[in-house]
Amino acid sequence: MNIEKKREFIINTVFYAFIICMALIVCKYLVPILLPFIISFIMASVLVIPAKKLAGKDNKARRFCAIMVGIAFFALLFWGIAFLGVALMDWFLGFLEFIPRLYQEEILPLLNFLYLEATERLTFADPELTEKINGVFQNFVGNIGNFISSFSMNAIKAVTSGIAGIPGLIIKLILMIISCFFFLLDYDKVMAFFFSLIPKGKEKAFETVKWYVTNTLLVYIRSYSLLFLMTYVELTLGFQILGIPYAPIIGLMVAVFDILPVLGTGGILLPWTVVLLVMKNIPMGIGMFVLYLIITIIRNTMEPKLVGKQIGLHPLATMISLYVGLKVIGFWGMLIFPTTLAVLSSMKKEIQEREL
Repeated sequence: MNIEKKREFIINTVFYAFIICMALIVCKYLVPILLPFIISFIMASVLVIPAKKLAGKDNKARRFCAIMVGIAFFALLFWGIAFLGVALMDWFLGFLEFIPRLYQEEILPLLNFLYLEATERLTFADPELTEKINGVFQNFVGNIGNFISSFSMNAIKAVTSGIAGIPGLIIKLILMIISCFFFLLDYDKVMAFFFSLIPKGKEKAFETVKWYVTNTLLVYIRSYSLLFLMTYVELTLGFQILGIPYAPIIGLMVAVFDILPVLGTGGILLPWTVVLLVMKNIPMGIGMFVLYLIITIIRNTMEPKLVGKQIGLHPLATMISLYVGLKVIGFWGMLIFPTTLAVLSSMKKEIQEREL
C-alpha cells in the first residue's frame, strides 16, 4: 500500500512539474507574441458586460450594441492618450532641461556642504583620511556630473528609438482593435470554444479557478489603479504647493516608485526631507514630511478597504514573487507570479474559512 502511495505521489509530482514547466514556457515565449490578442480579449471581456446590458434580451441588437460600445471605448481611449501624451511630452522635455540646472543649483551645493562639514571634523583627527575623502569626493562629484550631463542625451536617444518603433506598435494596435471587435461580436462563441477544450469532469474545477482568477485580477487592477491615482494626485498637489518645479513629472516618478513593495513613497520623501533639513531649508523640509504623513495615512486607511484582506500578500512574499518572476520569465513574470500567488492565497483562505 505504501508503495502504491509513493508511486502515485511520484506520478502526481512529475505531472504537476510538467504542467508548471509548460506554463512557464508558454508565458515566456508565447505571451509576448500573443500579447495584442490577450489584451484585446481582456478588453472584450470587460466591454461585453455593458453591451449585453444595453441590448437586454434582444439577441439581434447585441452585436450592434457591442460595436457601439467598442467604438465609444476606443474613441475615449485614444482621445485620453493624445491629450495626456501631449501634456506629458511637454513636461518631460522641460524636465530634461531642468535636470542640469537642478544639479548645479541644488545637488552640487549640498554635496559641497556635506564635504566641508566632514573635512572640518576630520582635519584634526587624521589628515591622511581627509586627503582620501577629498579624492573620493572629487571622483564622486565628477561621476555624478558626467551622469547628469549625459542623462538628457540618453533620454532623447531613448525617445528617438521609441519613435522608431512606432510603425511596429501601430501594427500591433490595429491587430488589437480588430481582434477586440471580433471577440466582442462573437464573445459567446469564443467562450463556448474555450469551454469545449476542458476535459469532461473538470468543468466545476475550471469554473472555480476562473472565478478566483477573475475576482483577484479585477480587485487588484481596480484597487491599485485607484491607489496609484490617489497617490499621484496627492504628490502632484503637494509638490505644487511646496513650489517644486515640474510637479506632475516628479509626482509620476514617485508614484511609480510607490508601487514597489516595502519601499513606497517613504523611500524618496524621507531622504528628501533629511536633505532639506541638512540644507537648513526648514519650511520645505517640514512641508515634505507633512506630505509624506498625509500620503501614508490616506493609503493605510484606504488600502484595506479597496484591496481587501482576502487577497492581501505580505510585502516580502510580493517582493520575492516579483524578483522570481522577473528572473524566470522577464517583465511579464512580474505580473503573472504575484497574481498567481495572490489567487492561491485567496483560494486557501476561503477553503480554510469554509472548513471552520
